[in-house]
Amino acid sequence: MMNYMLALLAALCLAPAKAQDEYGAKGIYPVYETSGQWVIFDKSPKKAKPKQASPLSPGSRFLVVGSKGSQLFTVTRSSAAFGGACRKRRPITLRTAILDGPRRAVGAPIIGIRVRPDFSLKGSRAKFIALKNEVNEDVYGRLGGAIKDATIRDVKSGAFRFRPDDSPGPMFLQDPNPDQIQVKIDFAARLQVRGLAEGFVLVAGSQVSSTFRRCLLLADGDKLVADGVEMQHALMAETGLLRFVAYDPGGQGNPLLLAS
Repeated sequence: MMNYMLALLAALCLAPAKAQDEYGAKGIYPVYETSGQWVIFDKSPKKAKPKQASPLSPGSRFLVVGSKGSQLFTVTRSSAAFGGACRKRRPITLRTAILDGPRRAVGAPIIGIRVRPDFSLKGSRAKFIALKNEVNEDVYGRLGGAIKDATIRDVKSGAFRFRPDDSPGPMFLQDPNPDQIQVKIDFAARLQVRGLAEGFVLVAGSQVSSTFRRCLLLADGDKLVADGVEMQHALMAETGLLRFVAYDPGGQGNPLLLAS
């Protein structure tokens, strides 16, 4: 299954070319399971500098975060394998870094964070939380109106892009009536974020006319506190099939929201 870092900090919900440029940014890589191995594909478009070792070379260490927890893994060797990229609609062979470590403690792999050779989990303040879906009528009552208001703002700004064949859609601008917006909240969970009294993360879709748009949203109580990150359908599995976790490396309220 494909893995995603859903960015409260953003990332793989960007356009494909942009996501490719960000691959491996700040030492964070998606981890895949293929042919019985846990691997990181070396598909960075940037060439390594002379005499500079690849960050995925044997001996490199990664803190792998998955659906159950996080543990240290080591790159044991590299190999050629299919997966992770295509060219002209065909899979291409890429060099892969094969990881070794306590898989059962991690569950389904999501990301690998490159760490120094002397890194240790002893004394770590990191927090790992498996998030449970808390969507109910109360969530709709508290945040449904805020989602509709945000949708109207996005329509006016152009962030909400109508389908080319949705000719009635742009007419919504003439009379942006919230009652004409349908809202579906697929996922909602409490999330401890520094500076928020009652942090809540949401995956919610809004439909105007025949155009549907799904976003990752962050709320504090009954208010949205930031612009949503659009989750393109071409890059996302159905929300109900995903397992969401929060991983806060420093335990200080700056979590990564991840899904597998």
